[in-house]
Amino acid sequence: MKSYQLLFDNLIDVNPRTGEIKFSDRRMALVPVEALGILRRDLVNTLGMERAKGFLMRYGWAWGYRDGETIEKMFNWDSKQELILAGPYLHTLEGIVTVEQDVIELNEAGLCFTGFWKNSFEAVEHVNHYGYSEDPICWTLIGYASGYLTKTFGKEVLVIEEQCQGKGDPHCRFVAKTVDEQDKRHQQDLRYYKAESLLSELDRAYKEVQQLNENIIHSEQVQKQLTDMLLADKSVKDTIHFLADTLQKSIVIDYYFEKLECAFVCSEDEEAYQNWIKDKGGRKKKLKQIDTFSIRAHNENLGRLVVIGNEELLQKERMITERALTVFSIQMFHQHKLTKALWRKKEDFFEEILNNNYDEHTLQRYTHIFNLNPHHSSRILTLKVDTDSKRKGILHYICLLYPEMEVFLKDQYIIFVLLEEDYSKIERFSAKLQSAIQKEFKYVKMYIGTGRKVDHLKNLSKSYEDACQICDFLEIAYPTDSRISCFEELEPVIMFLKGSNQQELIEFCRRTIGDLIEHDELSQGNLVITLKSYLEHNGNLQQTADDLHLSIAGLRYRMEKIESLCRSNLKTGIGRFNCQLAVQIYFALRVIEGEDAFTVLKI
Repeated sequence: MKSYQLLFDNLIDVNPRTGEIKFSDRRMALVPVEALGILRRDLVNTLGMERAKGFLMRYGWAWGYRDGETIEKMFNWDSKQELILAGPYLHTLEGIVTVEQDVIELNEAGLCFTGFWKNSFEAVEHVNHYGYSEDPICWTLIGYASGYLTKTFGKEVLVIEEQCQGKGDPHCRFVAKTVDEQDKRHQQDLRYYKAESLLSELDRAYKEVQQLNENIIHSEQVQKQLTDMLLADKSVKDTIHFLADTLQKSIVIDYYFEKLECAFVCSEDEEAYQNWIKDKGGRKKKLKQIDTFSIRAHNENLGRLVVIGNEELLQKERMITERALTVFSIQMFHQHKLTKALWRKKEDFFEEILNNNYDEHTLQRYTHIFNLNPHHSSRILTLKVDTDSKRKGILHYICLLYPEMEVFLKDQYIIFVLLEEDYSKIERFSAKLQSAIQKEFKYVKMYIGTGRKVDHLKNLSKSYEDACQICDFLEIAYPTDSRISCFEELEPVIMFLKGSNQQELIEFCRRTIGDLIEHDELSQGNLVITLKSYLEHNGNLQQTADDLHLSIAGLRYRMEKIESLCRSNLKTGIGRFNCQLAVQIYFALRVIEGEDAFTVLKI
């Protein structure tokens, strides 16, 4: 028997008297596809998409397996291939789908069979009820083909639908292969064929709904306790410890990877968090399960909730965590607004002092409000960055690093009000600050200047003026690198320029390096910067070349040009001293006079 010889009249026996339709000894029934579509819809609505898929695939598999069993006994087939090909013909004759075979390869080891399904009733009915799907949806056809081929080939065969009209493809395309134990897709699809009754499916669905209901009730109870804590004005620290006790997991609230509050249930969790932070939340293998949730209010990022445990969060735990997020958002937003308001008042107060717009009564009143001692020695540190867009982000990061410090933004500077400390401590603080910012904000150039020490808050404007001038001086003198300096380092130059013999200093600078400055202005060169670096490195060519990223030969050429323009011998002590002083005067003038410094030197 050949597969193409199958005819409807030879397969189906219709008894008009009894109304029975039989295929061999099996009774059949004509059912409208709309009714099958309604059944499919009700199964999906009752069981969910995944369970309905498994149910219909198992139904199709049983149907195909019985058809293969029946057709094999009915005829004497020429070969196993003809018996296998009878399946598509039979599926077409039964009015289920039109099957067009593409490739069939079989041997004792395995089977590979591909083809197309056209006019699939399943695709039409699914689209009618649910619209186009993201995944193939001819579940009964897949099951039928898998069951039929498993029976007729004699080994377990799995059919996969690679294209489907139900997801908008022009046609349905199937691929049938013998089951490969190593194929992850095969192992994934085989789970749908595990024997389950509709009753067991419904029972499982009921249990899930029941469990969900219990989770909702429990999470609502926890939310009520959280709400009571909020109304009782409990702190974020109290709330975070309550959540950690409830979940029996470690909880951290951080911002920009800086820890704000935490409640660790064990030291291993704390160690896991620290390692995770070092990796910046990357993909390195984690010994603990770490879940993160964003804390937001009014489209403003307030921080991140981190949950650390040994296993993934259960549905109940996730629901509790998400409800707790609401309380954390309210607490932190309220705290954020209060802090912001206080800081705004502090910023206004300090800005008035720096601008010398204050009276004694206002000064006394606000120092009392902000708990400041006006007679404490203090000084201003200013930080200037080369990227305006990152200034506010850096300020926010600094506030996280130093929450107790007076820090605010004024014009193009980030301002620190420092209590008096010795010079070495300020130097260490500046270096630590620079390192922390460069670690968090890559490729940012910054200049840090510290003004003079003042013994009363009302004199703080002098320290502010010093710090700003130092920052501007560093930016002009060192355009390629970040730098730090303090009033004590540049005080002689500042005093020179503020002294009574300023004109003589300008004339000295003009005589010593005037031609060099004019050459740079006309040719837009960097000979003054080269001279400054050479002097700072005590005439060491290698260190100077490394600082300026030049070759030794290129640096020697520049130094010869500099000596000829300055008419100075830089190998002598007096030559170096004169050039060093002239360079310092020039850069200080650049800070004071701006772009007019060259004009001043030419007059």
